[in-house]
Amino acid sequence: MAAVAEISKREQASDNIVVDYSSANMFGMTCAALVLFALIFMPWAGTKLQDNGARMMSDALVGPYPEFFNYDSLWILLVPISALTALVLCLWGISSVERGRLVTQLTALCGLVGLFYFVTAYLDTSPSPVRDNGAGFGFWMVLFGMIGLASQTLITRPAIYSRWQNNQKTLGSVLPKFPPKAVPYFFLAVPLILYLIWIIIPTLITFYLSLTNWDGVSPPEFVGFYNYERMFGLGQFADNGPSPYLTTSIVNNIRWVAVFLTVPTTAGLGLAMLFNSEMRGGRWYKVSFYSPLVLSFPVIGLVWSWIYNPRLGLINSTLRGIGVVDPPGWLADTELAIWAIIAAAVWRQVGYVMILYLAGLKNIDPSMIDAALVDGANRWQLFRRVIFPLLAPVTTIIFVISVIDSFRSFDLVRVMTLGNTGTQVLAHWMYTEAFNNYEMGYGAAIAVVLFTISLVVIGFYLQRAVRDELEY
Repeated sequence: MAAVAEISKREQASDNIVVDYSSANMFGMTCAALVLFALIFMPWAGTKLQDNGARMMSDALVGPYPEFFNYDSLWILLVPISALTALVLCLWGISSVERGRLVTQLTALCGLVGLFYFVTAYLDTSPSPVRDNGAGFGFWMVLFGMIGLASQTLITRPAIYSRWQNNQKTLGSVLPKFPPKAVPYFFLAVPLILYLIWIIIPTLITFYLSLTNWDGVSPPEFVGFYNYERMFGLGQFADNGPSPYLTTSIVNNIRWVAVFLTVPTTAGLGLAMLFNSEMRGGRWYKVSFYSPLVLSFPVIGLVWSWIYNPRLGLINSTLRGIGVVDPPGWLADTELAIWAIIAAAVWRQVGYVMILYLAGLKNIDPSMIDAALVDGANRWQLFRRVIFPLLAPVTTIIFVISVIDSFRSFDLVRVMTLGNTGTQVLAHWMYTEAFNNYEMGYGAAIAVVLFTISLVVIGFYLQRAVRDELEY
């Protein structure tokens, strides 16, 4: 009987062992992301970035280019398939804790499937990029990432996990200790490094390129402020005056900003006030007004180009139906084209502003509204004196977003008019000079002007908004 009781206690103890599968899933998700990053961006064979795993995979699918490697193996497709599958599984495991054990085992299986490619690459003696040029850094990163995915089986074993738990004090005495105040900086380090790589450094490079003459192929030639003198009609270009595209682009961007700061803001706020109260079909109306935001700008540009079609478009067909003999050509008229494009942008922006204001209205303390009503405030006074001032933080966000969206407007202009008929804007002008005319330095100078204008406008408004907030 004593032996049976001892066995029962051991079984209960084994049942009470808790394995931290969430850490295993996080580890697997990190390995899967590392594999995808290395496959796409790092050299797979040799040292050239263009010889990455993504190019190897495309060559395996559609056949090698004449000047590229003779690589016909399709086994490399196992790498992205297994990594994407492991990534989805790990996300599922993190969201469903009870599935942790199953997810970890499936993730380990994905790692083994991915490792099968490396086995075939080792056994294959035919000429290949890796064999001819040597394995690149991305090849080894993917290999170690797949080994990490396959090692999930070790994390799922309770005995190993228990041993880890028992040896935590020993490991803690060996590993370096960090002060608690430094922990937030370690968490911020990764996003700050990515922000530095993808935002700050490219911005500084753009400032440098604006001082060069560069066609995108040959080495940049430093020319000082030549591009700015050419743009603004200064120095040796004083007789020619400013570029006509500069005036047209700035005027159109100012029009865009003026409309975006008035029409979508007013309409979005009005719709938010209307839908903030309980009404029949309110959710359906919210979804209807928000749905244009789901569409990409090129799709919106195509849809509105069909609407503005002079012969078969919805607007002109309706005008002819009510008796208008000669309806306008909306995108061909230099006086109407820019306003037609802005109208398409407003159609998309209204729903976004509505959602932001709805979120702000939900955060207003109902007791403040009740107090104003008790004091005898009417609807207009309630809105003007209570609701709208409390929406100031949301209004600041909307102002900043509207200005940024207005100055970076590119997609609709590109799709609907290609910048013709007086619809040129700064962003599209920059693209045209850089990628159509191959004047990267001049395009960078336009980008610097666009950046400066946006920074001045947004900085001035934020300064006033912060000062008013502090005074309030």
